[in-house]
Amino acid sequence: MEHSYGFNNGKQTEQETRSGNKIIHGDNLEALKALLPEYAGRIKCIYIDPPYNTGNESWVYNDNVNDPKIKKWLNSIVGKEGEDLNRHDKWCCMMYPRLKLLHDLLHENGIIIIHIDENAYSSLHLLLIEIFGKSNELGTIIWDKKNPKGDAKKISYQHESILLFSKNYLNVKEELVRKKKNAIAILKKAEQLFSKIGKTQYPDDLAEAVKKYKLPKTILEANSIKADLEWVNKEFRQWIKKQDFSGGETAYNTIDPQGDVFQSVSMAWPNKQLAPDDYFIPLIHPVTGKSCSVPERGWRFPPKSMAELLKNNEILFGEDETTQPRRKYILKNNMDENISSVMRFGGSDDKFQTEIGIKLENPKPFAFANEILSYFTKEDDIILDSFAGSGTTGHAVLNLNMEDKQNRKFILVEMMDYAEKTTAERIRRAIHGFGKTEGICGSFDFYELGQPLFLEDGNLNEAAGVPKIRQYVYYAETKAPLIETKHKDNKHFLGKHNDTAYYFNYEPGEATTLDEAFLAAMKAKAERYVIYADRCLLTKKIIKERHVVFKKIPRSITRF
Repeated sequence: MEHSYGFNNGKQTEQETRSGNKIIHGDNLEALKALLPEYAGRIKCIYIDPPYNTGNESWVYNDNVNDPKIKKWLNSIVGKEGEDLNRHDKWCCMMYPRLKLLHDLLHENGIIIIHIDENAYSSLHLLLIEIFGKSNELGTIIWDKKNPKGDAKKISYQHESILLFSKNYLNVKEELVRKKKNAIAILKKAEQLFSKIGKTQYPDDLAEAVKKYKLPKTILEANSIKADLEWVNKEFRQWIKKQDFSGGETAYNTIDPQGDVFQSVSMAWPNKQLAPDDYFIPLIHPVTGKSCSVPERGWRFPPKSMAELLKNNEILFGEDETTQPRRKYILKNNMDENISSVMRFGGSDDKFQTEIGIKLENPKPFAFANEILSYFTKEDDIILDSFAGSGTTGHAVLNLNMEDKQNRKFILVEMMDYAEKTTAERIRRAIHGFGKTEGICGSFDFYELGQPLFLEDGNLNEAAGVPKIRQYVYYAETKAPLIETKHKDNKHFLGKHNDTAYYFNYEPGEATTLDEAFLAAMKAKAERYVIYADRCLLTKKIIKERHVVFKKIPRSITRF
């Protein structure tokens, strides 16, 4: 990749900022290949919004393949549904190699998140299962946009799908939770109301009327009450009902004598078959001293857990033993929840586009991207968007860093010409500030894709530069980035990995030879030596004795 400029502290510079934030202009297939030597296995979150293959839109198909049928599609505009009978084949052929590369880039603890609509959901789902594996499927989130498509000729869809897969489910299964969205607001309101216990209170509407119409304050005094816990809970439940909270959040509608917000839940055995025998031991009512009603199929928890709940005052009893006890769930101890399969967000970015002053075509809503990335990313994570479009992902990453004082990094790839005038410009304006929105601290580097490593005839492209070719060869062999260090070995030494030493005997414009003189110049001690050169003059005996693996340039260099 060729560095075009850096943007740091609100100013453009020729030097690289080395912030880790990158915007790359060029075909994303080649860009992903170029990222492999440095970023393989390092990307924590991939968040993409590929072409939806709706049948109405046109999108450019560009790929580097040799199949004659596919070659006809290169750099062509894919036609509309019904006009282009190969449309769905082209879409799958476009996505498959990119998903394979994204899989290689993803961290072992990483997650890929993909927006898609009904036109390509089934195709994409099958591709992801093949590449990532069914066991690594995390599920599909339904994004309810609260606005059915007005031009639908069949079922009017008002949702899109977001598919989530992991590199390794066992590494991320504990991360599929989020903070209850409104928990902090609920706790703050409860604290505010609880603090009023013992203090004189007046009806809000009456107090407002007295103030507005300058009525005698004696009216207030005549209707005053001294707040107690009953009054607090009445006010609290009325407030909860007025909020646009989820069902799970509205269930936390009671404040206990200690000021803790809680909800009560059933402790009945959840399965159809009966619980084990010891799950039927009755609880003793603390007032009547009699055995309480036991659920028909037994308790949810074993006796030891029930005793622990009882000890911690986490069981709620009724007035007498006829009421079945329930579990007390205290909100402050249960701030996390599983990520829901439904996300409701009907907002648009129209106001945002007006304020920022850039025309954006079908962008992901900024607030939505901000929320979903907050679930899956944290300090120092790298987030990749290889269909960057208007740059929403990069903007959301910078905004999240501002909100939680962390240091996530983004890599955006956009092949269209608006990569500079829209994608990068949006990030610049986000950093500067726009309209009434203050600027966000951040910086980035802008790159053009640069020269390909291989020419059409299969030979190495000298214009790409020896350092980049060396990085590529080392990654192709080891799946690890090349770290150039000072060493006493000859200049063709790449590095050592898993007790194998790698040498790349390459000179632009010259034919190189692997011979005994080259072996004599090697300093690395290893069990095996992989050596690239144009030709080999070593005997089979020497190759076997010295544990050498000869690889011919360029034929033996792996292509991605």
